[in-house]
Amino acid sequence: MNRALALLRRWDVAAGLVLVGIFVLGATAVRFAPPGSSVAVWWPAAGLGVAFLLATGPNRRRAAIVLAGMVVSSGLANWYGGRTPLVATYFGFANTAEAAVVWWAMTRGSRRPRLAALDDLGRLLLATLAGALVFGVLAGLIVTYALDRTFFPTAYAVTASHAAAVLTLAPLGVAVSTKATIPWRLEDLLQGIVLLAVTLWVFASTNGLPLAFLPLPVLVWGATRLDLRALATQLAVLGVIVVGLTSEGYGPFAIAGKSGAVAPETVGALTQAFLVTAAVTGLALAVASAQRRDALADLFSEATFTQTVLNSAAATAIIGTDSTGTITLFNRGATNLLGYQSEDVVGSLNWVELHEPAEVAARAAELGLSPGPQVLVHGLDQAGRSETRDWTWVTSDQKRIVVDLTISPIVDQDGSVIGYIGVAEDVTERRVASEAVQLALQRERNAVEELTALDQTKTDFLSSVSHEFRTPLASVLGYTEMLEDGAVGEMSPKQLDLVSRIDRNGRRLLGLIEDLLLNSRIESGQLNLAKRPCDLAAIVDHAWEATGPLTQRRNLHLRHEIASRPVTVDGDDTAIERVVLNLLSNAVKFTPDGGIVTLTLDIVRDERGGAKARLVVSDSGYGISEEDQRQVFRRFFRSTDATERAVQGTGLGLSIVQAIVDGHEGTIRVDSVLGQGSTFTVLFPLASAIAPSAPLR
Repeated sequence: MNRALALLRRWDVAAGLVLVGIFVLGATAVRFAPPGSSVAVWWPAAGLGVAFLLATGPNRRRAAIVLAGMVVSSGLANWYGGRTPLVATYFGFANTAEAAVVWWAMTRGSRRPRLAALDDLGRLLLATLAGALVFGVLAGLIVTYALDRTFFPTAYAVTASHAAAVLTLAPLGVAVSTKATIPWRLEDLLQGIVLLAVTLWVFASTNGLPLAFLPLPVLVWGATRLDLRALATQLAVLGVIVVGLTSEGYGPFAIAGKSGAVAPETVGALTQAFLVTAAVTGLALAVASAQRRDALADLFSEATFTQTVLNSAAATAIIGTDSTGTITLFNRGATNLLGYQSEDVVGSLNWVELHEPAEVAARAAELGLSPGPQVLVHGLDQAGRSETRDWTWVTSDQKRIVVDLTISPIVDQDGSVIGYIGVAEDVTERRVASEAVQLALQRERNAVEELTALDQTKTDFLSSVSHEFRTPLASVLGYTEMLEDGAVGEMSPKQLDLVSRIDRNGRRLLGLIEDLLLNSRIESGQLNLAKRPCDLAAIVDHAWEATGPLTQRRNLHLRHEIASRPVTVDGDDTAIERVVLNLLSNAVKFTPDGGIVTLTLDIVRDERGGAKARLVVSDSGYGISEEDQRQVFRRFFRSTDATERAVQGTGLGLSIVQAIVDGHEGTIRVDSVLGQGSTFTVLFPLASAIAPSAPLR
């Protein structure tokens, strides 16, 4: 048995059996054609051939084989039925042309035939009509020119008979490749038995015409409950029974013809009309019912998915309402947040009752509305709009929580608002933390303002005191110069040494005052640089000479290499000289006796090819640690080594240097190794309108 079933599943075997069936059915139809008729009124072979072609699908090679076989089998059937070989051949090609037209219309675009929608049913009806018309025209021409009969009666009769046969049997070909979607039920067996019984009772007896369509309600029952495969099978069985019994003279149509109630030639038309009505009604309802089942399944799947998604948001409340605010959706997150169960609030509670009444009243007064659900959705009257704000909700145990609630309208296809959806998250702790952060930030701002005020007071005090020191100190230095020049008489060497010390320390103090005043201007953003084209080489040379007093009592090796030609920059010559002096004085202070201090000035190219004036001050002194290098340009910073060695200084020199260099759009870099010395490199942009006159490096 299994071997036989496996053999039937082979396409070539099935095709051979179908072609044999076409021959048998065709020969039978020709044999039992009405006396005097040139064609058969029923041609089930057409339906069988089309059904197998549709089951074959869009495979053109297989379709061509079947169509070629149909020419042979249909022609042989007509010849066996008593027609001449030439006429039989004509009818073989005509039957094949009909099947080819239906197959092409149903598989156009390389698609597989299907009956999943009413559009597919419409395509089947049109394809059936087109195929039947093709055969009707060809059959009319054959009988007109080959058998000397009338064209229109023949064409009309065979068009109807072939259309009925195709509509009755072709759905089987589509259903074969359709997966069964409904499990077998006892109801299906009962419906099939009832349909068979009613059909046999109506068509196997001598019932009159009023009972002819009694099987159709039972078929409609099956169309709404069965899948396509089962219904197509019932249609085929129904067609075979009705045509077979009617041909044998049974049933209401044959009885009406015998009794003279209808003309004998009308019996075939009534039979075909019954089959077409049954096929169209049953298939239309079956397709519509299948679509409805699929839509309900999709809807159920979507509803299940949506409910799963909603319930998976355990920390997010999602609440849906109708247009009046009555709750229609309450997810698990809302239950976790508020403590209410879904069944306790859906359909019975308005979501405004979840809100703090005083807050709703305050919002209503702000909007000029009366307290109610309209306060929550004010202005949300169209799709695409939403509002997010903080609200206070009251839980089932009367606890207040702050939620971040986003409300959006739900609209129908006409754009009318039919409800609202709210998505909320508990932000109580977040808002408390935010308020704490804001309070802390305000305290920080107040502290910064106080510190800024204190810093400004300090700056103002230093500036005022520095100015007050400057005047008497200038007098002291002036008198020391007069004493050194002998304005009050010749002084002894010891006296000159004392006066020289007074002058030296006085000038050191004056330099400190100048640093404090300059630092005050830098802090207040009032470092006004009088820029003009100036010769950096001359400035550096002058600064080098000015460091003479610093090195008089030191045993240092001093080296300098300055460009022989002018190095012109746009700058404040006094401020730039201050940069050179500060760097040189630091090099002298931080280099022990026997060390080397080097000053160079040249012109180099930067990484972008632009010309820059480069000033380099290096020494072989104590050096700066990597940690201190990151802070060396900070105001009042003193390195650990400077503090331990008690090197004089305030920590302002390098911060002033950096401020002046930045003011000239230059850069400064320090390279140092602890115990091996330091190198400070300053780059100044050359004057834009003046070409470099010193050699480039």
